[in-house]
Amino acid sequence: MNTETPLKIYSHSYRLIAAQCNAQRELAPAALIQQIIEVATEHADLLGIGFKRLQDDGNLWVLSRITVELKRYPKLLEEYTLSTWVEGYNRHFSERNFEITGADGEILGYARTIWVAIDMRTRRPADMSGLASLAVTVCDKPCPIAKQGKIRPIDPPQTVHNYTFRVSDIDFNRHVNSARYVELILNQMDLSTFDDYYLARFEIEYKHETHFDDEVEVCSAFADEALISAIVKDDTTVCVARSFMEPRTKPNDIQ
Repeated sequence: MNTETPLKIYSHSYRLIAAQCNAQRELAPAALIQQIIEVATEHADLLGIGFKRLQDDGNLWVLSRITVELKRYPKLLEEYTLSTWVEGYNRHFSERNFEITGADGEILGYARTIWVAIDMRTRRPADMSGLASLAVTVCDKPCPIAKQGKIRPIDPPQTVHNYTFRVSDIDFNRHVNSARYVELILNQMDLSTFDDYYLARFEIEYKHETHFDDEVEVCSAFADEALISAIVKDDTTVCVARSFMEPRTKPNDIQ
């Protein structure tokens, strides 16, 4: 934790294990999303605005948007740190940013997230104006990556894959885990793509919940040098995403 700005910047260090790696022996993007959620949860709990505090009012935080931009991903056995801070908030949502650094202080990338408070009973947006403590959590640390713009699905898509959500897709809120959508979207590309390119920027906007046994279509198409994706249930768009790939500077040592 940063001693100059108590509680405003929170850090969690990791050592990348094989179970969290992809085939390129680096941190899998979906695992990074999980760690971002983990660190955000830890910080919110320390600030007194976490799950337990909101649950007392019948509310909870839900991840609405996330944008990740990295120049490289941590590699197998590498130590790295996620630091997080609150950029701003209003009565319905909070903007929270992240910085990813290597053990030597090298900045690997940044992430921007938007969290929405919802009523656990109605599943509608909740009013957080009663949480006066949010005001003292705001930090002016800059986050240099661009905010997420509007993502418009491409119709008709170039590829469509069907998927039915099963037990391992469901989280403690009994809806589909946020990182699972990321995996489904990235699975639309083949392994050789990730051998030659890496995910330099990823944007996803979550629009609706899905649950166990829901059947969805994963729709994708390339446009403006990005993969535009949407996960759709019946006529409802569950989430939309945009993936930007960049060439690797040197081949991975892949066996």
